Amino acid sequence: MRQKYMSSWGLAFAEEREMRKLERMAAKGWHLKKFAPLGYTLVEGEPEDVQYSLDYRTRPDEDYFDLFASSGWQHVTSTGDEIHIFKGNRDAKPIYSDVETTEEKYHDMERQMGRAALILGILWIALFSLFQFDWPIVVETILIGVQLLVTIGLVFTGLPYIGYRFKRKRISREG
Repeated sequence: MRQKYMSSWGLAFAEEREMRKLERMAAKGWHLKKFAPLGYTLVEGEPEDVQYSLDYRTRPDEDYFDLFASSGWQHVTSTGDEIHIFKGNRDAKPIYSDVETTEEKYHDMERQMGRAALILGILWIALFSLFQFDWPIVVETILIGVQLLVTIGLVFTGLPYIGYRFKRKRISREG
Protein backbone atom coordinates (compact mmCIF):
# COMPACT_ATOMS: atom_id res chain seq x y z
CA MET A 1 0.00 0.00 0.00
CA ARG A 2 1.50 3.33 -1.06
CA GLN A 3 1.68 6.22 1.37
CA LYS A 4 2.53 9.86 1.04
CA TYR A 5 2.92 12.91 3.23
CA MET A 6 0.77 16.05 2.91
CA SER A 7 1.81 19.23 4.71
CA SER A 8 -0.60 21.27 6.80
CA TRP A 9 -1.13 24.99 7.33
CA GLY A 10 -2.16 24.23 10.91
CA LEU A 11 -5.59 23.35 12.22
CA ALA A 12 -5.81 26.42 14.44
CA PHE A 13 -5.55 28.72 11.43
CA ALA A 14 -6.92 26.74 8.51
CA GLU A 15 -9.18 23.96 9.80
CA GLU A 16 -11.83 24.30 7.08
CA ARG A 17 -9.17 24.59 4.39
CA GLU A 18 -7.41 21.47 5.70
CA MET A 19 -10.63 19.44 5.78
CA ARG A 20 -11.48 20.47 2.18
CA LYS A 21 -7.95 19.53 1.10
CA LEU A 22 -8.39 16.08 2.66
CA GLU A 23 -11.73 15.73 0.84
CA ARG A 24 -10.11 16.59 -2.51
CA MET A 25 -7.37 14.05 -1.83
CA ALA A 26 -9.95 11.35 -0.96
CA ALA A 27 -11.69 12.05 -4.28
CA LYS A 28 -8.34 11.31 -5.96
CA GLY A 29 -7.91 8.08 -3.97
CA TRP A 30 -5.62 9.35 -1.20
CA HIS A 31 -7.10 8.83 2.26
CA LEU A 32 -6.10 10.20 5.63
CA LYS A 33 -4.34 7.60 7.74
CA LYS A 34 -2.88 9.64 10.62
CA PHE A 35 -1.41 12.92 11.71
CA ALA A 36 2.26 13.43 10.90
CA PRO A 37 4.63 16.17 12.05
CA LEU A 38 3.26 19.39 10.53
CA GLY A 39 0.92 17.43 8.26
CA TYR A 40 -0.74 14.10 7.52
CA THR A 41 0.06 10.64 6.24
CA LEU A 42 -2.21 9.52 3.38
CA VAL A 43 -2.68 6.03 1.96
CA GLU A 44 -3.69 5.17 -1.57
CA GLY A 45 -7.08 3.55 -2.16
CA GLU A 46 -10.27 3.86 -4.13
CA PRO A 47 -11.56 7.39 -4.74
CA GLU A 48 -14.36 8.39 -2.34
CA ASP A 49 -16.73 11.33 -2.13
CA VAL A 50 -16.55 12.04 1.60
CA GLN A 51 -16.42 14.96 3.97
CA TYR A 52 -14.00 15.35 6.84
CA SER A 53 -14.66 17.04 10.16
CA LEU A 54 -12.54 17.74 13.17
CA ASP A 55 -13.33 17.78 16.86
CA TYR A 56 -11.43 18.59 20.02
CA ARG A 57 -12.08 16.47 23.09
CA THR A 58 -9.62 15.63 25.83
CA ARG A 59 -9.57 11.94 26.77
CA PRO A 60 -12.78 10.91 25.00
CA ASP A 61 -14.57 7.75 26.08
CA GLU A 62 -16.28 5.08 23.96
CA ASP A 63 -19.64 6.92 24.13
CA TYR A 64 -18.03 9.91 22.45
CA PHE A 65 -17.04 7.87 19.39
CA ASP A 66 -20.38 5.99 19.41
CA LEU A 67 -22.24 9.30 19.23
CA PHE A 68 -20.37 10.28 16.08
CA ALA A 69 -20.81 6.83 14.54
CA SER A 70 -24.57 6.98 15.09
CA SER A 71 -24.61 10.30 13.22
CA GLY A 72 -22.81 8.84 10.21
CA TRP A 73 -19.23 9.78 11.11
CA GLN A 74 -16.34 7.29 11.14
CA HIS A 75 -13.35 8.02 13.36
CA VAL A 76 -10.23 8.18 11.19
CA THR A 77 -7.42 9.29 13.47
CA SER A 78 -6.52 11.25 16.58
CA THR A 79 -3.46 13.09 17.69
CA GLY A 80 -2.62 12.92 21.32
CA ASP A 81 -5.74 12.72 23.40
CA GLU A 82 -7.49 15.78 22.10
CA ILE A 83 -7.73 16.28 18.31
CA HIS A 84 -9.91 13.83 16.38
CA ILE A 85 -10.72 13.66 12.67
CA PHE A 86 -13.83 11.95 11.37
CA LYS A 87 -15.08 11.24 7.87
CA GLY A 88 -18.60 10.78 6.65
CA ASN A 89 -20.53 10.58 3.44
CA ARG A 90 -21.99 13.75 2.00
CA ASP A 91 -25.33 13.09 3.79
CA ALA A 92 -23.80 12.98 7.27
CA LYS A 93 -25.10 15.74 9.53
CA PRO A 94 -22.51 18.36 10.50
CA ILE A 95 -20.81 17.60 13.78
CA TYR A 96 -21.42 21.15 14.97
CA SER A 97 -24.51 22.92 13.74
CA ASP A 98 -25.05 25.71 16.27
CA VAL A 99 -22.98 28.68 17.37
CA GLU A 100 -22.80 27.79 21.07
CA THR A 101 -21.31 24.31 20.68
CA THR A 102 -18.99 25.45 17.89
CA GLU A 103 -17.71 28.29 20.06
CA GLU A 104 -17.26 25.86 22.98
CA LYS A 105 -15.21 23.55 20.73
CA TYR A 106 -12.62 26.28 20.17
CA HIS A 107 -12.83 27.71 23.68
CA ASP A 108 -11.47 24.51 25.22
CA MET A 109 -8.47 24.41 22.86
CA GLU A 110 -7.90 28.15 23.28
CA ARG A 111 -7.80 27.72 27.05
CA GLN A 112 -5.38 24.76 26.91
CA MET A 113 -3.01 26.48 24.49
CA GLY A 114 -3.26 29.76 26.39
CA ARG A 115 -2.27 28.15 29.68
CA ALA A 116 0.68 26.38 28.11
CA ALA A 117 1.79 29.57 26.32
CA LEU A 118 1.50 31.59 29.54
CA ILE A 119 3.63 29.12 31.49
CA LEU A 120 6.21 28.95 28.71
CA GLY A 121 6.19 32.75 28.37
CA ILE A 122 6.90 33.20 32.07
CA LEU A 123 9.65 30.58 31.87
CA TRP A 124 11.10 32.30 28.79
CA ILE A 125 11.26 35.65 30.63
CA ALA A 126 12.81 34.00 33.69
CA LEU A 127 15.45 32.30 31.55
CA PHE A 128 16.13 35.51 29.65
CA SER A 129 16.69 37.37 32.92
CA LEU A 130 19.32 34.81 33.92
CA PHE A 131 21.53 35.92 31.03
CA GLN A 132 22.41 39.14 32.89
CA PHE A 133 24.66 37.13 35.22
CA ASP A 134 28.15 35.96 34.42
CA TRP A 135 27.87 32.17 34.13
CA PRO A 136 30.51 29.57 33.29
CA ILE A 137 30.37 28.63 29.60
CA VAL A 138 28.82 25.22 30.35
CA VAL A 139 25.93 26.75 32.32
CA GLU A 140 25.44 29.45 29.68
CA THR A 141 25.33 26.83 26.92
CA ILE A 142 22.72 24.84 28.84
CA LEU A 143 20.68 28.03 29.39
CA ILE A 144 20.80 28.79 25.66
CA GLY A 145 19.63 25.27 24.85
CA VAL A 146 16.77 25.43 27.34
CA GLN A 147 15.83 28.92 26.09
CA LEU A 148 15.70 27.59 22.53
CA LEU A 149 13.43 24.70 23.54
CA VAL A 150 11.15 27.01 25.50
CA THR A 151 11.00 29.40 22.52
CA ILE A 152 9.97 26.56 20.21
CA GLY A 153 7.34 25.45 22.71
CA LEU A 154 6.09 29.02 23.00
CA VAL A 155 5.68 29.29 19.23
CA PHE A 156 3.88 25.93 19.02
CA THR A 157 1.43 26.90 21.77
CA GLY A 158 1.19 30.66 21.29
CA LEU A 159 0.32 30.61 17.60
CA PRO A 160 -2.49 28.03 17.98
CA TYR A 161 -3.80 30.00 20.97
CA ILE A 162 -4.06 33.10 18.78
CA GLY A 163 -5.67 31.08 15.97
CA TYR A 164 -8.31 29.47 18.21
CA ARG A 165 -9.02 32.78 19.93
CA PHE A 166 -9.65 34.62 16.67
CA LYS A 167 -11.73 31.73 15.35
CA ARG A 168 -13.90 31.66 18.46
CA LYS A 169 -14.38 35.44 18.42
CA ARG A 170 -15.33 35.34 14.73
CA ILE A 171 -17.90 32.61 15.36
CA SER A 172 -19.46 34.52 18.26
CA ARG A 173 -19.69 37.70 16.14
CA GLU A 174 -21.27 35.82 13.23
CA GLY A 175 -23.76 34.04 15.51
